[in-house]
Amino acid sequence: MELMGYGLALLAGVTWGTLGITSYYLKLTGIGVFEVAFLRLFFAFLAMLTFFFIRNREMLKLSKVGVKHSILIGTISQGLTSLALYKCISMTSTTVGVIMVCLGPLFTAILSRIIFKEEFTLFKGLALTLAFYGCFLVVTGGDLSILNTNKLGLGVGLVSGIAYGFFPILSKRVPVECNTLGILMYSFLVGSIFMIPFTNFGALFTFFSWKLLLLAVILGLVPTVLSYGFYSAAIRYTTPTKAGIVALIEIPVTAIIGNFFLGEYLTTINVVGIAVLLCGTIISKGEFPLVRRRVVHSKA
Repeated sequence: MELMGYGLALLAGVTWGTLGITSYYLKLTGIGVFEVAFLRLFFAFLAMLTFFFIRNREMLKLSKVGVKHSILIGTISQGLTSLALYKCISMTSTTVGVIMVCLGPLFTAILSRIIFKEEFTLFKGLALTLAFYGCFLVVTGGDLSILNTNKLGLGVGLVSGIAYGFFPILSKRVPVECNTLGILMYSFLVGSIFMIPFTNFGALFTFFSWKLLLLAVILGLVPTVLSYGFYSAAIRYTTPTKAGIVALIEIPVTAIIGNFFLGEYLTTINVVGIAVLLCGTIISKGEFPLVRRRVVHSKA
C-alpha cells in the first residue's frame, strides 16, 4: 500500500508544479501576489463546494472535530503558508521564497519524529539531503549569493517552510472517520479569510476580466484542490516525511514547464539538480533489510 502513497505524493508534486505558470499569467492581469494567494484559496473552496453541492451534499457537513481540524489546517497550512511565502517573495525574490518553502519536508521530518515517534533512518536523512540540494541546484543554479538578501525576508520565508511542513502532520492527525475532503474544503475557506486583510480588493475589481476569472478557476482547481487532495490521500498510505520528499518533484516540474512555456532555459546545473532530487525521492523508499536472528537449538 505504501506504493500507492508514493504515487499519490508524486501526483501532488506534479499538480503543484503547475502553480508557477498559472500564477505567472494571473499576475500579468495586473493584480499583486497577495491577490493571487487569496484567489487561489477562495476558488479552491468554491470548486469543491460546487462539486459536492451537485454530487454529494453530505460532504458539506462537518462534525465538531472536523471543524476544529479545518480551522487548524486552514490557518496554519493554508493561510500562514501563503502569507509568509508571498511576503518573503515581495521582500526578497521568487527564488528565495521557493527555497524557503522547500524546507517544509525537513520540518515535517522533525515534527513526525516528535509527534508520531517516526523513526529517522539513514535513508530518510540521505533522501532529505539530496532532495533539498537538488531543489537548490534547480532553483538557483548553485549560486549561493542568491541567499545574500534581506535577512528579515529569509526569516519570513522560514515561517512559510515551517507552516508548509505542518500540513502532513495536521492531516495525519485527522481521525479516519472524519470527512477529510470536507475538512480540506473548509480549510481553503479559512485560509482565504486569513488572507482578506492583506488583499487589495480594489485591484481585483479594477483588473477583473474573463481571463482573470478563468485563470483563478484553474489556479484553485489544479495546483490547489488536486494537489492538496492527492497529498492528503498520500499520507494515509505512507509516512508524512516520505510523502513530503516525493512531493518535491514539483520543483523540477515547475522548471521544465518554465523551460518550455516561459523561456526560462534549463542549464546543465539545473538538469543535474533535477537528477539529484530524483535520486533523493527514490532513496526515500529505501529501508534497511530486517536482520533476523538465527535461533540455534542445542541438541540434548
